[in-house]
Amino acid sequence: MRKKSTARQMLSHSDDFTIALWTVRDLRPEPWVRPAAVAVLRGHSRGVTCLAFSPDATRLLSGGKDQALMVWDMGSSPPALSKSLLRAHRDWVTGCAWTPGCVVSCSNDGGLYVWNLDSGVCIRKISWKNPLTSLCVQGDHVVVSCSEGALHVWQWDSATEVSHIPAHSQRIHHCSILPGRDQTRESTPQEMVVATASDDGSVQLWKPFQVEHFCTFQGHSGAIHGVVSKKGLSEFLTVSEDLSLRCWPWEKEQAPSARSSLVTALCYSQTDQVLLAAYESGLLEIWQHGAVAGCKQASDCSISALCSMPDAQFAVACMRPSVQLWKLVWSPPSGEASLVKGSTFTVNQPMMVLHYCSSLIGASVDGTIFDLMADRSLNHWDGVRVLGKIPNDSKSLWLLGEKEGAVELSFMFTVGRVDYGGWSFTSLVLPREEEEESALITALTVEDGLLVSGDLEGNMRFKEPLALAPWSPKTPAHTDRISVLRITSSTIISASYDRTIKLWHKVTKKQIGMFVCGGPVLLLEVSTQCPEELVCGDALGRLYFLRWTP
Repeated sequence: MRKKSTARQMLSHSDDFTIALWTVRDLRPEPWVRPAAVAVLRGHSRGVTCLAFSPDATRLLSGGKDQALMVWDMGSSPPALSKSLLRAHRDWVTGCAWTPGCVVSCSNDGGLYVWNLDSGVCIRKISWKNPLTSLCVQGDHVVVSCSEGALHVWQWDSATEVSHIPAHSQRIHHCSILPGRDQTRESTPQEMVVATASDDGSVQLWKPFQVEHFCTFQGHSGAIHGVVSKKGLSEFLTVSEDLSLRCWPWEKEQAPSARSSLVTALCYSQTDQVLLAAYESGLLEIWQHGAVAGCKQASDCSISALCSMPDAQFAVACMRPSVQLWKLVWSPPSGEASLVKGSTFTVNQPMMVLHYCSSLIGASVDGTIFDLMADRSLNHWDGVRVLGKIPNDSKSLWLLGEKEGAVELSFMFTVGRVDYGGWSFTSLVLPREEEEESALITALTVEDGLLVSGDLEGNMRFKEPLALAPWSPKTPAHTDRISVLRITSSTIISASYDRTIKLWHKVTKKQIGMFVCGGPVLLLEVSTQCPEELVCGDALGRLYFLRWTP
């Protein structure tokens, strides 16, 4: 779609071989309004793929799947076809633009061609090994994107390549030059900022002459097919496969962070030191050795739970009634990681806990426990507030919850083959002492017969062994809500809204270490390979990778 500089009319192109001219004031958001096109331009024999106005807006250049370029006289009424280049390329034309004195086009055939419109002759050809997907022009430079995710800058008059950037790991659908801060003059090449829209669901901003990436925008849950700046504003629009149109603010000097939302879930892989971090924005980040190895926009809403599965897979639940499987794939030359979507399980409510234990188990916020692979409900904790799960071994786990001040534990284990219904449950209710009022329980963990609880006021209590011993007296551990508890072979770990993580000796219950985060600690996971390493996320969206010496 292209808008004339008068801002009174707009053009759209379609797979029905046509270009339609619209009056902007007739385009209304109300669904019952059905505007009529001012004119319909017919000339292409297959779908139209790209449009570009001449600088004075008197002519229109179009390209299509019929391999043709066409020039339209926009001064006549209705607009009329003035020139056709019927075999401009050997495949679809994917981009076109005007330069001083000529026009340029790119194609799926990998060709970037410069044309003299007066003679209809191609005066310069630049070839690339992969399909070219879009282009934009500033002065004597043309910026081109391609199917393997690279961004190129050429001088169109000399065919000299100025810059080559491996911008994305997946196809770039569209690239666009964003306007400079001073819009009264044309930006110099060194000031150029290019936005790239990709199959990976992100928009990235680049300074191609410095080969510098300075911002990533995440939020769409599908491939992004177009990006265009808003005239006179430091904003741009994107349109995506997820059926949404979004507006994004940006500044060269103060670009937003790629990760600007809360961490909502953390999960270590089963077999190696790979961490998957999930965010409120629906973004997934792959971490290895303390650095981001890749990312994926998995959803357009908050991710609620993660779990690791065999064959380098992760199960991902969000605040929609579905659970998706994603496979971790590595690119050996670059060391980058990506996630490839696999199966999707539909459920009737969002899952707050996920765990793989011979099958994929999920628990909803109301205490319903599901076998997602068998598509059945296994058990129901009526009115129990699920607080988490603790793996026991490859065939069993603990589910931890609270109801009316009492701790509720459910031990789940497989008996025989899972596909024949071999799940068994043992439940245990541990009421609080009647003579003492206790604050709301906010965290629970269990390991080797030791149960630890944390409450809203920052107190910890212990029960060992589970069934026989009474609860210990309250131990003031933090000055605010305890959010997470974990137990290793020698240590109890507590995290709190008071911004601290504390380590406690498992036997003596004495504090042996502490770390202070920048904000309230919301999440914490201990490494599956090294129990002296952990990762936590705080309310500022930060991740902390910590290691201690016993």
